[in-house]
Amino acid sequence: MTTAFTGRYPPDIGEYVRSCKKNLEPYIDRFLAGLIAERERADGRIAALYGLFRDACGGGKCIRGSLVRLGYEIASDHPAGDEILPAAAAFEVFQTAILAHDDVIDRSPLRRGRDSIWQAAARLRGDHHYGISQALCLGDVGIALASRLIAGSSFEPDKKIKALKIFLDAQLNTVDGEMLDVLMSHQKDYGDEEGVLRIAALKTAWYTVIGPLRLGAALGGASPSLLDAMKSYGMALGVAFQLRDDVLGIEAAQEEMGKSGVSDVAEGKVTLLAHHAMKQASPEQLKRLMRVYGLETAAEADREAVRGIFETTGAFSEVARRAESLLTEAKAVIPDMTRDPGNAALLTQLGDMMLQRKF
Repeated sequence: MTTAFTGRYPPDIGEYVRSCKKNLEPYIDRFLAGLIAERERADGRIAALYGLFRDACGGGKCIRGSLVRLGYEIASDHPAGDEILPAAAAFEVFQTAILAHDDVIDRSPLRRGRDSIWQAAARLRGDHHYGISQALCLGDVGIALASRLIAGSSFEPDKKIKALKIFLDAQLNTVDGEMLDVLMSHQKDYGDEEGVLRIAALKTAWYTVIGPLRLGAALGGASPSLLDAMKSYGMALGVAFQLRDDVLGIEAAQEEMGKSGVSDVAEGKVTLLAHHAMKQASPEQLKRLMRVYGLETAAEADREAVRGIFETTGAFSEVARRAESLLTEAKAVIPDMTRDPGNAALLTQLGDMMLQRKF
């Protein structure tokens, strides 16, 4: 897993991620294939279920695994080789695991343009509850496997312990964010802007940017000041990414998102978009929003109504402004993370690409 930029400057973040994915996906597939072979010898019925998890790990962009590699290269000041693959794989496996749980919570039948794990499992037996039960179990399996990958890497024990602590912090913060998201959505608490942003920080920033960068950096021997700077950068960029994702959850077609496009409306998801729209809505608009937003049977016409209200209240433009402000905040931290012009270029491009969703 060597650098892809010999003789080329400045590096390109899209190429960087693709080069990482080219090495990482086969590694993850081999790792899971070996695990399935072990389970096959023990009980083929379980091995078949593990196969659903293996299938779900394919098709992602490998952004988080790429950030593990980038964090390592920033801290160690040299290109990563195959030694970083297990740690990079850990975050990709962890992502699949928590998405298995998230799709159950969101009742989403699609992920990455195909059946989510619970839906795929349900089809095996024609039983909805069976599918949910196995998806929860497979999510737990993935979380355990992620830690096993880090523990089994070739780094020195003290670095692995530090990396595992960082990884566990990211896991706990992500789950805290999910719990808060479920709680606020259940309570239909759209007036708490601080809570909305806290969900984005916990649920998205920690496992999308902060955790991967810091995990790789810890394995590369990062100083406390570098880890702190990565947290600041990742917090701002991760929240900006979630704000952009919330906009796409309303604006984008199902084909573009690869998951159910109406889910944010049907779920009544607590977002900065919803907060701003309800704050600025006229009495008639607010009445309609409260009737439609969070309606489990929400149809395409309901989604169109919500989109129109979000547009006329200025919610889309306000959230876009906030995301751009956070992106500027993140970029301002880059000089504290690295003086290498190539790595700085990658971090700068990363912010732009994450907001544009053009990986």
